[in-house]
Amino acid sequence: MSKRKKTTTTTSTKRRRERPTNSDPVRTGAANDSSAARPASARSNAEEDNLYEVAGPANWPAKVWALLAVAAVMLVYTYWPTLIWVVDNWQNEPDYGHGWFVLPLAIYLCYQRADKFPGVAANASWGGLSLIAFAFAMRVASRMAYADFFDAYSIIPATAGAVWCLLGLRAMFWSLPAIGFLFFAIPLPYQMESGLSWQLQGVATELSTFMLRAIGLPAVSEAHVVWIGDEQLMVEEACSGLRIFVGMAACAYFWAVLNDRHWSDRMVLIVAALPLAIFVNALRIVVIGVFYQWIDSSTGQHMIHDLSGYLMIAASFALLGAIAAYWRQVYRKVPVMTARDTLRGSLGHS
Repeated sequence: MSKRKKTTTTTSTKRRRERPTNSDPVRTGAANDSSAARPASARSNAEEDNLYEVAGPANWPAKVWALLAVAAVMLVYTYWPTLIWVVDNWQNEPDYGHGWFVLPLAIYLCYQRADKFPGVAANASWGGLSLIAFAFAMRVASRMAYADFFDAYSIIPATAGAVWCLLGLRAMFWSLPAIGFLFFAIPLPYQMESGLSWQLQGVATELSTFMLRAIGLPAVSEAHVVWIGDEQLMVEEACSGLRIFVGMAACAYFWAVLNDRHWSDRMVLIVAALPLAIFVNALRIVVIGVFYQWIDSSTGQHMIHDLSGYLMIAASFALLGAIAAYWRQVYRKVPVMTARDTLRGSLGHS
């Protein structure tokens, strides 16, 4: 009886691959002559299943780095006015100062998930042009509506489409968590930012007033003002908590991607970002109110105001890490044992 060779393509670890030569990190390969007779849908499915491993960056030839440099220059040139607007917000708006770290952290996400990389397609996947066309339509619509933020958001589908074209559909799905992380580098729309800041101002005022009363200070709230005796604390838009909320949302998303657990466990941390940001911001107002009772000079009060902002950001990230550690202890990951593991364990105890 003759035996036929069995190939599987269900998982990246069981998929049959061919390693590229040292001169090319990706084996492109020519299609078989019989592929022309197959339907287009069958050929596209075969191309997605025919994936190849990629050599490490240390083994990439100079021509690959040159192509990457050309692609990066083209992307920067295309989005140069948009990038200038985004960077200007990073420099001048404290709520978006974390934007400088988004791109390095997105690259770090890809590095940490490298063991799950499915491989690259043998040929170019032209389906990615649909996302690039969608990004182009977003840019046109943003110019018609004078919406800079919509133009900036088009970077996300443009990047995803480029990965789809160059590496294949499965590689694009693998990179989506890192590409989606770029969302936190883009400033929110003005209407959304103003509405969110206004709501957070009211919540922070009421919660901080309650906390000040709890520690024995005669605090009274009036609109977005907290009165402590004769001392007046203005809960301005800059102190609404938007800065902490956006930074904590980015941190929660980053941790959720790295956490190798069920999606429901990851959602716990993401959902916890908003109440934690509100609590920490109210705690900051309480700290400022207490120190303002002891410090009369405007210079000292200004220093307490700025220093408390940095300390509360660190406190928010610490609380986020504490929730993550607590959740891991309460709901521990259930180990999955195969029949071989069970048999090996029974033999070891016998």
